[in-house]
Amino acid sequence: MLKNRVFYVLLLAAAALIYIFTNTYYTLTLLAVCVVLPVVSLVLMLIAGRGITIELSLPQTAEKKAASLTYRINNPGRYPVARITFRIRMENQMTGAARERRVSATAGSRETVTAELSLQNSKVGTVVVSTTKIRVYDAFGLFVFRKPDLPDQAVIIYPDMRNVEVHMEKPVENTGDGSRYSPDRPGQDVSEIFALREYVPGDEIRKIHWKLSGKTDRTMVRDFSLPLNYSVFLLLELTRGSEELVDAQVEIFLALSRTLLENGISHNMGWYDAAEERFNVEELDDFEELELAAAGVLSSYAAEESGAALDFYSASGYRSRNNILLYVVTEPKLDKIAELEVYQRMQTILIYEDETAAKAAEQEIEAVTVSVKEAAEGMPEIIV
Repeated sequence: MLKNRVFYVLLLAAAALIYIFTNTYYTLTLLAVCVVLPVVSLVLMLIAGRGITIELSLPQTAEKKAASLTYRINNPGRYPVARITFRIRMENQMTGAARERRVSATAGSRETVTAELSLQNSKVGTVVVSTTKIRVYDAFGLFVFRKPDLPDQAVIIYPDMRNVEVHMEKPVENTGDGSRYSPDRPGQDVSEIFALREYVPGDEIRKIHWKLSGKTDRTMVRDFSLPLNYSVFLLLELTRGSEELVDAQVEIFLALSRTLLENGISHNMGWYDAAEERFNVEELDDFEELELAAAGVLSSYAAEESGAALDFYSASGYRSRNNILLYVVTEPKLDKIAELEVYQRMQTILIYEDETAAKAAEQEIEAVTVSVKEAAEGMPEIIV
């Protein structure tokens, strides 16, 4: 716009000088046109700019291959808009990586313009889309009308689910061991009562406490407890790194969970969210619970340093000699892993870009190493 203004000032100065030296009707008309046209353009821009609306259509969730966002620019007025521009910033809150794009469009009178942008290059995680610096320009590019930024929106990008083969050398118990129960969620372990309450439509008949119902003259039911200590614990160590590395790590982690469920193995899933500073654990019995847990993983922030998730697991009631720990990590703390391997069955799944570091880790701990390239093509069988 500065270049246009400089050019206009030079043009106006030239027209004025021509008129001064010639003093004719035609040069006066030329000078008047140079003055009036930008004023008319400014008025039309102000009228049209106030009515212009921009809407961002963004799904809540999307797969990497089909992720896109759509802008609709609506001009309800009778005057066209010569040019409207805005900036788009797309930041993956999991990895911290950000991209920016500049969009420019025109909108005729009573016209709606649609601009669809692909997000195929985005990696897994929650992508926050910010739309800023919305500007409406006049026909000559001399004046600008600023409109307020749009509210940020977010889309959860789901990974491509790779096929992973997991082979358990010993049979796996598919129920909790009864040593620890959820304090706030009921379950199906009939050996432990979670709570007593009045019957509500939809409750299972087997939960009715007949003796207590007879004493109170009210239909009472028992909520059973939810055992937490499944035999398999799937742990994600989410650490800041390259987008490709974190992308491969999360894809493999969620693919492992799906494979376990496909084989009828219920399990615990755990990860650390650096933004909330919280260790999250979910008990997964079916694919619906996996979908909800995956949304939690994909909306989390990676930590700056590795080891937080493993520390929380080690200090929690989920740690047990009877558990099998599947630990997905990119920057392993070898001393911590080696110490934990002494106390329980454990398999570390190391996702790497640096082959030298991966080979060094294999000398210290029991690990399945998978490069980013291998993760994109498939996964070796994991034997536990």
